[in-house]
Amino acid sequence: MMKRNILFMAALLCLSGVAAAEKPAPMTAKAKLANTRIIAANQPGKVLKDWMTKGAYNRWQSVYGGMVAPDDSSPMVADFFSHALLLTGREDAQSGIYAFYNPLQDTILLFQTDNQEQIPRLENFAFLTGSDFRGETLKEKEYPQAIAPVNGDLDAVLLKNIAAVSRIFHTEFPDGAASFSLTKYRAFSDDADKVSSNAALRLALLDRLTRDEADPDLLQAAEIALILWKGDAEKIGNSFTFAEGDAVSAGAFSALPERVRKSVVPVLYFKEKGKKEALFGFASHLMPEVLILVRTSAEPEGKPLFIFLPLTEKFALTNAETKAE
Repeated sequence: MMKRNILFMAALLCLSGVAAAEKPAPMTAKAKLANTRIIAANQPGKVLKDWMTKGAYNRWQSVYGGMVAPDDSSPMVADFFSHALLLTGREDAQSGIYAFYNPLQDTILLFQTDNQEQIPRLENFAFLTGSDFRGETLKEKEYPQAIAPVNGDLDAVLLKNIAAVSRIFHTEFPDGAASFSLTKYRAFSDDADKVSSNAALRLALLDRLTRDEADPDLLQAAEIALILWKGDAEKIGNSFTFAEGDAVSAGAFSALPERVRKSVVPVLYFKEKGKKEALFGFASHLMPEVLILVRTSAEPEGKPLFIFLPLTEKFALTNAETKAE
């Protein structure tokens, strides 16, 4: 997993983010879009209808309408917004170009807004898979390792994908650009099956945690969640093992706002057939920039391994090349 200096940087990044969050944030277009993301995670169908212009919403309905039920519910879209990171390109008082990227689904929503309205109104968009955005060619029934890990460490794969998405986004839509266009990516975004397949697979893998044979793992996930909700650094330090024995990340997690800690839930569950170890991911829809990975031990008395993983662009770009030991 990650080296000691990576964990230490994670703690510092998280603590600095918490300090900033305690100050009243100016209601810039970016801040308003961050609020929109949280609301969309709870009311996806309604928010899309209210947020998009009539033309954009009509196009959404024609291509992606099947992802949202008549009652405006949508597990896949709600999950997308729950764990989406906001990327910002060129913006001014009139308009802006942004993206919501969900590294757990590996899907990205590129969108252009009218910033003159009270809430930046989505006028144009392209919704596509991260692999298409990064220019990767996947074989039939092949999925990015972040969605269905087979080899290597999940933390390294997630950071690699985020770093690549960030680099491409800021190259394609630099801050100082005189104009921008989504035409190139709209060509990909007419294939709703690929986007929905990524989302459905992620949720199906998590749903395995609710099956009868997963009861021991479900119980352990609940026990871990209770420890995280309490947020006691000493308890966390005593309940888990840490990369190179460095428990600094226990304090980093404990320093998160209480409302974030208490809204952390299992969002990832992987277990190879015939193996005793399981890999969980815990996150809060209030702060998708932080992911807690916990790998259980095959030994009855063994402690789980705790990984505190910031999913910010800055952290990913700095640490994406870190190799597992």
